[in-house]
Amino acid sequence: MRIIRPGADNAGALAWLEYALEHAHDRRQRRLETLLEAVRVEIVLEMKLASGLLDGRPLTDQELGEQ
Repeated sequence: MRIIRPGADNAGALAWLEYALEHAHDRRQRRLETLLEAVRVEIVLEMKLASGLLDGRPLTDQELGEQ
């Protein structure tokens, strides 16, 4: 089973998410911020998987919370 799509633009998605998070924060949209943060964590995880940083080991709580 292949998890990572070769053509996925994770860096572009992450940049857009940072902008969207700032926008939601400025407008005090807490629920949207929470949802976008969850998506950001997933993209960071996918980027780490794609770069081989995890080497088959589970993520630590610290790595899950990284920005």
